[in-house]
Amino acid sequence: MTPWVNSTSIDRGLFKAMLSERGILAMIIASQAVAFIYTLSSGKDFWLSLGLVSLFTHANAFVTLALIALVVKYCKELAFRTELIVVLIFFQSVCIFSSLLVQYSLFSPVDPIDWAFVFNNNAICGFVVILLMHFMAIYIDNLNTIAHAAHAELEALQARIRPHFLHNALNTLAELCHENPDDAEEAALTMAKLMQVAFSSGKTHSLGQELSLTKGYLAIETYRFEHRLHVDWTTDNIDLNIRVPALILQPLVENAVVHGIEPALKGGRINIEASCVEGNLILKVDNPYNQGSKSRSGQGIALANIRRRLVIYYGDKASLKTSQKSGRFFLTLMLPLGALNEISGSR
Repeated sequence: MTPWVNSTSIDRGLFKAMLSERGILAMIIASQAVAFIYTLSSGKDFWLSLGLVSLFTHANAFVTLALIALVVKYCKELAFRTELIVVLIFFQSVCIFSSLLVQYSLFSPVDPIDWAFVFNNNAICGFVVILLMHFMAIYIDNLNTIAHAAHAELEALQARIRPHFLHNALNTLAELCHENPDDAEEAALTMAKLMQVAFSSGKTHSLGQELSLTKGYLAIETYRFEHRLHVDWTTDNIDLNIRVPALILQPLVENAVVHGIEPALKGGRINIEASCVEGNLILKVDNPYNQGSKSRSGQGIALANIRRRLVIYYGDKASLKTSQKSGRFFLTLMLPLGALNEISGSR
């Protein structure tokens, strides 16, 4: 099972990897390890020497990261080899500069300059950086492999949910052709527009697009169920530009129609609510439910599909909960704002 990928793009370069949480942590650990080993080999006052050497190595690391951050901000994306060369140059340059700066310190000036000290520091720095870059390259390869696997799984999940949607819509049209040809023609035109949105949209789109898609689906079902289907929408004061995974609400509403309205002779009411609570987008759907009634299969597949996509897009931060109470079935979808993992090609 493919784990969630905490990445803003599917191809993460060396710069982005170094500026990530794990990259910064690796830099801190590597610089502290160098300070510890260097202090042990010096044979001087251990704690005083460790403090001074740690200050020196950490300063080098963070100044270099700051320079890399400036390059990322103001320069376009570079090839991996170019990034590797830039990193090596930055580390070596900062190490040389700081080694000279230490010797020009007001507290302990060195005259003449101890070039052996500068060379030793640069040699140690170069060795450690090359070793660190090797492990960073392995980390990036693993990250990209996981991301590509997640991308492929999303393609498969999306391909599975769309034919299911199309199958149900075509069933509706087939029934209308016998009962009311005029309504069937109007429903076909509505369905054509709906299919264009459903199949042309990427893996993510705005909440407004998802709501329009869902309303289009309900418009088709209204031709079939007529007075048996009643829908109440509560979407006041909601930002319609919030990005959400495509086909995240429509299958839940379709599930409510197929398993709540279709088996009921008198139909029923579906309530759909969208709201933002404490940094989370909350989508709620509830419908009539009779455990003893017969309905088409597929509920478990649809919900499992959505849960799997949530894991890929949000990790364990999003949730889909179901419950039953007083003859109604409740679905609550919680999506954390700003935590959507945009897989490459998702737009």
